[in-house]
Amino acid sequence: MTELTTARLTLRSLTPADFDALFALVSDYEVAKMTASWPHPADPELTRARCQPYAGTGFVFGAFAGPELVGVLGVTAEHDPPELGYMFARAHWGRGLASEACRAAVNHAFASFDWPEIAACVFDDNPASARVLEKLGFEATGPCTGSSAARASDALPTQNFRLARGKAAAKP
Repeated sequence: MTELTTARLTLRSLTPADFDALFALVSDYEVAKMTASWPHPADPELTRARCQPYAGTGFVFGAFAGPELVGVLGVTAEHDPPELGYMFARAHWGRGLASEACRAAVNHAFASFDWPEIAACVFDDNPASARVLEKLGFEATGPCTGSSAARASDALPTQNFRLARGKAAAKP
């Protein structure tokens, strides 16, 4: 099992032992509403299913500060181009943890896969997430619409971002 470390975090696959922490994370509507696929109220069975190593092409990691799950992120090839996604507990917003974890994930993705670029998409009402991507070197490529299970909508205004191989911010 791959494990990455940054200055403040350990990134590793989720396991069934992480269920309670993940369920608490996705039970926060303010977190879930900024994701595409997490419903609100949180679904215990979906949460349980996601407490397993990712089986597709790419990876999904829990971000741990010591023993505490502070976020979840991954780069997966369910779409073309592969896409970076992430969510962090509200108690840890504004501390640079998302940028730190996503930088490690993007660098790992480009080192592990022959992908020419990685995409990401953020809701227009989540400017902090757009700033995370910009810090990593992602460039905005235009508006579109996205879905949010928590908001029960598939027509929310979003912004697409792309990061080409070789443009990734390499600093740790």
